[in-house]
Amino acid sequence: MDDDVLRAALFAAAGETQAVVNQFGLASRAGPGSRLAADGDFRAALRRSLQMGRAETASMQTGLGGHGVLAEPCDVVVAGRTRTPQLAVQIAWHPRGEDHGGFVVDAMRVMLKMALARAHGSVEQAAVVLAGPARFWRWLPGHTADHPGMDVLDPDPETPASATLDFLAGSAWDPLFQSGLDVELPERLWSGVLASVVVASPWVDIEMRMLEVKGLGAIKAVR
Repeated sequence: MDDDVLRAALFAAAGETQAVVNQFGLASRAGPGSRLAADGDFRAALRRSLQMGRAETASMQTGLGGHGVLAEPCDVVVAGRTRTPQLAVQIAWHPRGEDHGGFVVDAMRVMLKMALARAHGSVEQAAVVLAGPARFWRWLPGHTADHPGMDVLDPDPETPASATLDFLAGSAWDPLFQSGLDVELPERLWSGVLASVVVASPWVDIEMRMLEVKGLGAIKAVR
C-alpha cells in the first residue's frame, strides 16, 4: 500500500481520536475509562480510514495465522485481491504512569509479531502504531543508546533501522516469550518511519508513530 495512503489514514484516525480526547477532557478530566475509549476509537477510526474508497474489506481483530502469536487478533487487517491480506496494523498503547520499560517490551512484541507475519507471508505489508506520551519519546533515545537492538523502536525518519535478534536471548526479554511470543523468529527485524502525529489536550499528550515492519532472513530459534 502506498506510503501516502498510510499517512493519510493515520492522520484521519488521529483526528477522530483527538475529538474523543477532547470530550473526555471536558467530561471527566482523564477518568479511568478515557484510555480504553481512545484505544477502541482509534482502532475503529483507522479501519474506517483504510476502508474509504477501497473495494477490499478492512476489518478489526482478525487473526493472521493458524497458531501461535499470529493467531491472536490483529487490530486492523485490509484484505488483498488474493487470500493474503495486503496490510496488517498492530497498535501498542503506553500504560499510564512512568513504566517506559514495560512499554518497550509491549512495543517490541507487536513489532516482532508483525515481522513474523511478513516473514511467513501471512501479510503483504505490516505496520505498527506505537502510541506514547512525549515523556516516553524523550526517554527512548537514551535507552536505545544503552541497549542493543532498540534502534528499531526509534528509527530516524529518513533512515530505516534493522537489528539482528540475538539480543532476545537475554533474560530481560523473558516476559516476551512468557506472553506467548514464538521463539522462532526471523534473523533480523527492520523498521522504517511512515508517519507520526500528536494527539494533545491539557491533560494528556500522545504521539502516535506508524512504523513499517519487516522480518528479514531465515526463521530460527532465538533462544
